[in-house]
Amino acid sequence: MMILSYVHILYTSVSYVKFFSCYNVSMMLFTQVHKTSMEVAKGSVVLVHGSWGSSSMWMGYAQFLSQNGWDAYALDLRGHGRSEGNIAGATMEDYACDVKQVVAEYDIDNPAVIGHSMGGLVALMYSAEHDARAVVAIDPSPTKEVQGEGERKEYPAEYSPKDAGMPANPLHAMKAFPDVGILSMMRMKMMLGVESGVARSERKIGISVPKEKLSMPVLFVGGELGESVPFGIGIKTAKKMADYYVREVVEIKGATHPGILIGEHAMEAVQKIENWMSNH
Repeated sequence: MMILSYVHILYTSVSYVKFFSCYNVSMMLFTQVHKTSMEVAKGSVVLVHGSWGSSSMWMGYAQFLSQNGWDAYALDLRGHGRSEGNIAGATMEDYACDVKQVVAEYDIDNPAVIGHSMGGLVALMYSAEHDARAVVAIDPSPTKEVQGEGERKEYPAEYSPKDAGMPANPLHAMKAFPDVGILSMMRMKMMLGVESGVARSERKIGISVPKEKLSMPVLFVGGELGESVPFGIGIKTAKKMADYYVREVVEIKGATHPGILIGEHAMEAVQKIENWMSNH
């Protein structure tokens, strides 16, 4: 494995990582690296985005974490953002493998792994099989243990946010996401792409993450208004996950599903997460 390019921007760098995936498929993964300017870092954090997203959704979190002593690595999962690879046919295990490869490429020792939505489940899947100092699952897709028996349904190879219920009308979107400003809303729409129907089908059927495999500290975070759209996940699911895995849960009042990352309550969320990680 090798880093093909490396560009410094203040304390931030962007990298393309070439690797051979779990199935010996060569591709390039894009990773934003936010190195702390502190003399000694508190640790490293890997940030995993959700459906249709990219590393850009983590910009505010990554900057805050690096300013507070953490080296933050935000990757674009295969087929997302600026990474190579096909979304059509991508599985949840593929996404967990992407996290594994980034951790290996940057030689990250015992990272904290933070994921949002689908990425929250990917973070749990990765941490169940590999070393992680802590896991933070924000508005996470539920595991099979919490979801129960799911539905067996085939979805298109690729599907868009609109296909899943994202309001196309800007006024309807503003009503659904009252905590996301107009400029942030416009940026979000530009960031979002398509998502794997195979991965969605797997989540609907249910992906098991046995509680005994999560030996590290785990925090579940949920937005009060996370279910303001059909595909949204929020505090209700976060509490169910925390109850099953017997872990801590934090509610972010007024936060919608995307707003918990890019809305007016995002800084409250990342401050609480950083404080929790610093104490675990």
